[in-house]
Amino acid sequence: MNDARLATIRGLLAKAEATDFPAEAEAFTAKAAELMGRYAIDEAAVWATDRSSSSPEERTITIHRPYLAQKSLLVHEVATIFGCRAIRLMMGSESPTELVSVVGYRSDLDLVEAMVTSLMVQAAAAMVVDQPRHLSSSATAAYRRSHLMGFIETATRRLRDQHRASIADREAERRAARPAAASGADAPSMALVLADRGVEVAEEFRRRFPHVRNSRISAGSSPTGRRSGQEAGSRADLGAPGLRSRGLLGR
Repeated sequence: MNDARLATIRGLLAKAEATDFPAEAEAFTAKAAELMGRYAIDEAAVWATDRSSSSPEERTITIHRPYLAQKSLLVHEVATIFGCRAIRLMMGSESPTELVSVVGYRSDLDLVEAMVTSLMVQAAAAMVVDQPRHLSSSATAAYRRSHLMGFIETATRRLRDQHRASIADREAERRAARPAAASGADAPSMALVLADRGVEVAEEFRRRFPHVRNSRISAGSSPTGRRSGQEAGSRADLGAPGLRSRGLLGR
C-alpha cells in the first residue's frame, strides 16, 4: 500500500481510537474505510492498463482457538469483499491454531489482513463486554459462538455495502473526469475490471487448491448472543486499528 495513504489511514484510525465521542469515532473510521476502498479500486485501475504488472499470490493468516470455523468464515467474507479467495487449512484437533490461506493481488491482501485483524480484535472485545453474567460453561460457549456469527453477519454486510458505494463513487468520478468527446469504450468500467481480476484470482486459487470441499459452520444456539453480536457488528470500526500483528488474530 502507498506509504502516504497508509499513513493517512492510520492517522484517521488513531483519532477514532482516541476520541471518547462515538459520533466522532464513527466519522474518522468511515473516512478511513472509504480510503481503503478507493485504494483497492485505484490499484485495480492501474492493473487494467498493464495486466503484467502484478499477478495473484497467496498469503496465510493465523487464527486461534476457540471458534476456528467461525473465525475462518470471517476471513472468507472479508476476502470475498476485496476480490480474494480464502480456504481453511485444517491443522488437526490438537493444534491451538489454524491457517487460512488467502489468494489475491498483493494490494487487496494487505487490506484483507488489516481488516480481519481489526474485526477479530473488536469481536473478541465485544463478546466479553456483552456476555451476560453467571452463564454455565456450555451456555457461555453457545452465547459466544452465536455472538461471533451475529457480529460477522452485520460487520461484513456493512463493509460490503461500503465497498460497493466506493466503487460507484469512483466510477462516477472517472466518468466526470473524461473529456466530453471521449468514447466510453476507451476505458472499461470498474465493475468489468474487478470482474476480470476476480477471474484471475479464481484461476490461481484453483491451481493452488484443486480439491476444495465445502463445510458447514455452526451458527450457535443462542438467539440472545446472535442479536448481541449483530449489535456489536453494527458498532464495529471498519478499519485497521493499532493491533496489526498477524499473530494476534483471534486471541
